[in-house]
Amino acid sequence: MIDKPLLAAVIALLTLSLVMDYSLSTFTVLHFHYSDFHFFIRQSMAILIGFVTMVILSKLDPDKWFHRVGLMLFFSFFLLMIVMQFLPASLVNAVGGAKRWIHVGPLSIAPVEFFKVGFVFFLAWSFSRKLLHKEKMGFLEEIRTFAPYIFIFLVAVVIIAVFQKDLGQVVVLGATLMVLFLLIGSSLKFFFTMLSGVFIA
Repeated sequence: MIDKPLLAAVIALLTLSLVMDYSLSTFTVLHFHYSDFHFFIRQSMAILIGFVTMVILSKLDPDKWFHRVGLMLFFSFFLLMIVMQFLPASLVNAVGGAKRWIHVGPLSIAPVEFFKVGFVFFLAWSFSRKLLHKEKMGFLEEIRTFAPYIFIFLVAVVIIAVFQKDLGQVVVLGATLMVLFLLIGSSLKFFFTMLSGVFIA
């Protein structure tokens, strides 16, 4: 069943993005001698692709397909973020020493954006299998239980912060991990210990 308020909010935000994209890209259009509708058309194409993808995914059985799609995004784009550091300049341009975008014809893809979606799917899938019905844990048991997830996050931090020089994405992933820890039932002691570690780091 369609969540009509959510769909309306998505459509409103997408419409606003088109208006802002057309109005805010004036300088770039003049500087690079693009057509007035260059970025508007690109944004419209991205919205169309995203909307079609959303409709297709809405037809799938979430219990059967969503974890598969999520895990595919997580593992494939995790590997792609590593491999892209060794791809030729014709595919990946280094900007300020950072390689964040892969150019495929007229399209530019940022693997970290797809990895973020896969990261949420992976955590939700793993937590639901291992922790959803687990008894309340002590502090040390929490550390042992959540350590593998923290390790995966730290590996992602090295790739994103060191090689791609994108601390903003690290903050988003870290906040996601912390919120999911809290939602799955971690103690406030563990939560604030992790939060303190983040500020110290």
